[in-house]
Amino acid sequence: MKKVAAASLAALSLLSNPSFSEENNQPEVENTPIIQEKNQEQTKVYRIEKIEIRGLKFFNEEIIKPLIPFGKGAVVTRDTIENTIRDLYKLGYFSNVATYTKYTENGVDITFVFSELPVVQRIEFEGNRAVSKEDLIKELGLDLSEKLESGRPLPFSTLGPELREKLYSIKRGLGRVLSVDEIAQMERKIKALYEKKGYYNTKVSYYYKGNTLVFKIDEGSKAYVEKINIVGNKNIKTKDILSVMETSERSILKLRLHPSLVKETLYEDIDRIRNLYIGKGFFDVEVEEPEIQLIDGKKYHITIKIKEGDRYKVDSVKIQNNDLYTNKELLAIGRRKEIKPGEYYDQEKVDFIKKNILDKYNDLGYIFANVEVNKLVNKDKKTVDIIFDINKGNIYYVDKINITGNYESRDSTIRRELRLAPGDLFRKEDLLRSQARLYRLGYYDMIGFDPNVKSDNEMDLTTQVNERFTGQMSIGAGYSQLTGLSFFASIRKGNFLGTGDTLGLSLSIGSKYRNNSINYLHKWAFHKPIDLGISVYDSYVDYTSFVATKLGFSPTFSYEFKEYWRTGVSFTAEKGEYKDILDTASVYIKQQAGKYTLYSVGWFINRNTINNPLLPTDGSDLTLSLKAGTGTRDFYKAVLTATKIIPDKIFYTDFVFSVKGTLGFVEKISKTIPLDELFFVGGDFTIRGFEWGRAGPVDADGNPAGAKREIILNYQLAHPISERFLWGYVFLDQGKGFDSGNPFSNIYNSVGAGLKIITPFAPIELYYGKVLNPPAGVSGSRIGFILGTFF
Repeated sequence: MKKVAAASLAALSLLSNPSFSEENNQPEVENTPIIQEKNQEQTKVYRIEKIEIRGLKFFNEEIIKPLIPFGKGAVVTRDTIENTIRDLYKLGYFSNVATYTKYTENGVDITFVFSELPVVQRIEFEGNRAVSKEDLIKELGLDLSEKLESGRPLPFSTLGPELREKLYSIKRGLGRVLSVDEIAQMERKIKALYEKKGYYNTKVSYYYKGNTLVFKIDEGSKAYVEKINIVGNKNIKTKDILSVMETSERSILKLRLHPSLVKETLYEDIDRIRNLYIGKGFFDVEVEEPEIQLIDGKKYHITIKIKEGDRYKVDSVKIQNNDLYTNKELLAIGRRKEIKPGEYYDQEKVDFIKKNILDKYNDLGYIFANVEVNKLVNKDKKTVDIIFDINKGNIYYVDKINITGNYESRDSTIRRELRLAPGDLFRKEDLLRSQARLYRLGYYDMIGFDPNVKSDNEMDLTTQVNERFTGQMSIGAGYSQLTGLSFFASIRKGNFLGTGDTLGLSLSIGSKYRNNSINYLHKWAFHKPIDLGISVYDSYVDYTSFVATKLGFSPTFSYEFKEYWRTGVSFTAEKGEYKDILDTASVYIKQQAGKYTLYSVGWFINRNTINNPLLPTDGSDLTLSLKAGTGTRDFYKAVLTATKIIPDKIFYTDFVFSVKGTLGFVEKISKTIPLDELFFVGGDFTIRGFEWGRAGPVDADGNPAGAKREIILNYQLAHPISERFLWGYVFLDQGKGFDSGNPFSNIYNSVGAGLKIITPFAPIELYYGKVLNPPAGVSGSRIGFILGTFF
């Protein structure tokens, strides 16, 4: 046997610069096997005796071993080792991987030597003038609060095929080795961020400075999109094409002064244009790659050429696998959305019919029904056959219902509002109704449902809520000409103790003002849909020209007798006095002079289908209330209020139209109508633009006097600015307070615009209203603030 006098060295290493790609740095390999000794007489095969791994500081050796596809006793060739080195290098955590072989009498020993990339403790940037370091770090997605200690192995423990997945799921912070691939992704993100900001030839490289990774940035030049030219469009307007593109041209009116060009987005816009045409029936449309021209080094002119082709018409509309409805029920959904043979293909109508089919099958419990739309295009006839293929799937029943996210509310407070119970058919309509009922409580600003399939016909349902702040407390002191010096404290707690009940307490005292009250509303009394409430109050107010005192209590009872219906009664016992009345007081106040007692009873009936009281987008609310009182004052009173929320189901935009009407009258029985029972029209919740009570009778000094009749009509058109946070609206209010005569004569009109802001505490509305025909002595406009919601 030929003896080996010294270690035979076969070092196969890749270049150490990690910025070089491995495609350009392949190991050089001889054609002879690495573990075979040849001479003219014989060829001896050597088997592996030992494998050794050296050079690892941060990687656990047990991670590398599974990636070496041979072990003791194996016979390998140079190609096998080359491929192994390549795979190890591809991990991206090493600047160099080499192998050394040592021949012995018993075989051959192989040593793998690794040169690890540095552990990155910091990241710095050079050359970034237009973008801050903070914005760059944010774009890279690094959590600098998470660090792994240097000198410790990466936290891998499981071996085998999960290795690559674990490599990918390393913590996103620093204090670890960053792979070559990960750094390359960071480079691309930096370039993409600069491209979004209008820089078109940014260059990024990197180097190591100890344990600091430094990105060297050449920001390049900045340019913006000045003009987008659409060529060849004959049937679709240029503005409609530009409206589907995310790339925008400069527009001073739209405050787009320097719109940037993101090439990836521009190429996505080509697909959007193509889809727009296909949706209109142009199945043969061709949209060429955009031509980009840079003018004066700072302005882009983009040209997009379109070959529209022929427009296809609908030949037939068919439904397959429909065994629960007639085709007419699924297809005849309104003239504007109905598809008729002979008309041009319209993707919007197709999508709407598909949604209608899904909704109908969902309502029968087929919650995972699917509708596949097949389009059979006849290029010779320029027609298309539309086939709706229904796969209804299985029908599902509810098994368990779980509640999550309720840190304050009891589970029972939420469960009693759900229209689904274990064993019920899972219907979308019941799910939406459950959501609406929970929103109506006013305790949650987000309500979601997560179904989880358990078997072929059973599923669990998780109700997820995000609770609002339901407590309000204030304490302090104040002074005004009306109240003088006063001290006050108040607390109001909705969802009291998580039961859904409401507790309110108010205490105040002053030389000219006192207003104390306590009220409590108990929901679902006796585990029935019954609400019981009580209110006790005591007030004293010195209005300078007179003093009013009031002491009373009022219990209430209401009952939900159908899904949308509630009725209730209330009783009030009150005694009070109007005293110290000066000659300058209103004649209406003088009529109320002296002590009084009042006993009244009220009844109401209400039907409410509004889906969300904070942001209503659908439904109606109808209330009729009757009230009568006796004592030293007496009266009978009726008020009818109707509200309708109408989403846009003609053009299917996000606009919501709301209309509300209120009619009311009050009359005395034989004595005097209490002042509080008169109607004061004008102000935030009646006719916006007026001050409180000024859209009705006033006394000689112009002070609101109250009316025996009221008519109010409110119209509002709203649109979301930010879906769950901010809405804008315009309105028209009409109405008046009056004592007799034609309710529609001399009616007041007010127009305006406003914003509705949904805060964690309560909705807030800010508006400007202008009265078109104000009476003499009344301001013609007003900026208003509403804590709550008008509709």
